[in-house]
Amino acid sequence: MVTRLINEPITVHVSSNFRPTAFIWRKRLYRVIDILYWWHEPAEWWRGEKVSLLIRVSAQCRYPGIYELRRSSTGWFLDRMLD
Repeated sequence: MVTRLINEPITVHVSSNFRPTAFIWRKRLYRVIDILYWWHEPAEWWRGEKVSLLIRVSAQCRYPGIYELRRSSTGWFLDRMLD
């Protein structure tokens, strides 16, 4: 599996229980099919950063793919794409 670092801001739509249902990246809507895994990642606290939440999802725009979404104190980001 090849991982590509993206680290671009995205807009995330969440359900009433705060689970991502879709995200917009580069003006395209990706529908979340399944949440595969989630975890918390430590941040650089000495720079004032807080812990980030990472969520690995299966999502589809035209074709299905696996994406890692990151929620930090500054917003949502598409962290990585996995091929």
